[in-house]
Amino acid sequence: MAKSEPVIDRSLATAQLVLEIATAAAGEAELDEILRATLDRLRIVLPLTGGSIALVEDDELVIRAAVGPFAEEALGQRAKRGTARTWQVVETGEPFMSRDIQADGVRPRGVKAAAQMRSWLGVPIVRKGKGIGLLEIDSTVPDAFDEGDVELVGTIVKALAGPVDLAGRYAAERRAGLLRDAFIGVISHELRTPITTIYGLSKMLRQRDDRMPPESRKEAIEDIEAEADRLHRLAEDLLVLSRAEAGRVEVSREPILLSHIVRRAVAAEELRWPDRHFLFEAMRGLPPVLGEEIYAEQVVRNLVTNAAKYSEPETEIQVILDVVDEDCRLRVLDRGIGIDGDDTEQLFELFYRSPSAARHAAGAGIGLFVCRQLIEAMGGRVWAKPREGGGSEFGFTLPIDIESDPIPSV
Repeated sequence: MAKSEPVIDRSLATAQLVLEIATAAAGEAELDEILRATLDRLRIVLPLTGGSIALVEDDELVIRAAVGPFAEEALGQRAKRGTARTWQVVETGEPFMSRDIQADGVRPRGVKAAAQMRSWLGVPIVRKGKGIGLLEIDSTVPDAFDEGDVELVGTIVKALAGPVDLAGRYAAERRAGLLRDAFIGVISHELRTPITTIYGLSKMLRQRDDRMPPESRKEAIEDIEAEADRLHRLAEDLLVLSRAEAGRVEVSREPILLSHIVRRAVAAEELRWPDRHFLFEAMRGLPPVLGEEIYAEQVVRNLVTNAAKYSEPETEIQVILDVVDEDCRLRVLDRGIGIDGDDTEQLFELFYRSPSAARHAAGAGIGLFVCRQLIEAMGGRVWAKPREGGGSEFGFTLPIDIESDPIPSV
């Protein structure tokens, strides 16, 4: 009978934890609080050193809660969808246990975890047959977990699946509502100005063309062209915004020559901003990248336009294209109004405009949001940072098509 007592205690503790999860989900507790409380309770039931819970967000697995000595470096980690062990567990829906991660070739992320972790158990959080997250526990001791632990954690993740799914659907609905409001706001306000300008100037040209001085006629035509271009760009951004509202920004990932796209985009901006000096530099032998040409050009033109818009006349704008690791990197460097280092993440949020940018020029606050949506959908990343000496750097990377040969720059 002595051997059965720990099993009874463990079973009771598991049942109590399941009940606590259900009670918290029915109340007003935030999801992250439920996840953290679950991990804290598991530390009492299982022989673990630490653990974490990661949830699927689009094409990333994001650690939302963590406990133990590796928690600080783990919390907030994002793993792109791929061949990593964590993603394999989520996508196959099958648990994975390593009694000795060094022998099994499992490589945890984080300096401390890589140096000290020895045992690892990952169990998928599944809802309606689809992996929506992962609960993992770890230990600094080899052979710390067994099949009974797999079963116990499996029971816990079944209880977690409901609250996680509910919170995910609520967040998606809230995000869709914000994007719908943004879509309506842009249509009702931002589109009105160019349409009014084009309509008014076109009407004036029709009625007074033969009596207008040549210089006035030329200015009116240039204004119509500029507002038509602005309208075209807004329409492109709104198309991406509408797809983001539906929860899917789908792009093809075909081999494209980024150097040709950037050169073409810079040439177009030179015509729009004749009083700015554009300098384009591309490393020779740049390989093709994976992406969609029309969207890559849309991002480049957005970034270069912003650099010109927030810079003074006669200043230089550098557009530099090179290779870093397995990515092509584009950087747009200016000496304009600059950005605050604390704003670099907010800049890519929908509707956000820094106070200095709002004072300098009009805008809808959707361009950089669209850039991030498109670049991340193509498997890259985007960033912004202040430039030493004044000005800003905006840039992005796209993954190199490793199956293609380098093509010399022309």
